[in-house]
Amino acid sequence: MEKCSHQSCGKEYQEWLPMFDCNDIVRHPWCVKCGRVKNITEDKAKKLGYWINILSKLTNHYSLKQVQKRGISIELANHEDFNDIYGITGSYQKELFKKIIKKYCIIDFKIVDSLVY
Repeated sequence: MEKCSHQSCGKEYQEWLPMFDCNDIVRHPWCVKCGRVKNITEDKAKKLGYWINILSKLTNHYSLKQVQKRGISIELANHEDFNDIYGITGSYQKELFKKIIKKYCIIDFKIVDSLVY
């Protein structure tokens, strides 16, 4: 899938939609190129580098093998939701990060929760 260089619609075209984390209905911008709705909550997604840094910090708590770190890094880099943060929430990314890590190693996710801010 080709990466979209998002261009938000103007204020007059924003759609009234519910917020992700409550029942309020507010105006949301959306991309005029691909139609994806922008995340406007406080739960902002982080860029790929942030998650790679968290992976490095996990190495301090667990002795992850180079092959495990490499596999996780490649999967993160290839996943659209770590490269395109326009419409994704941080909490969704966090759960996805845990799911990817779970494929490669057994860790206590309380440590992941403590590292993610």
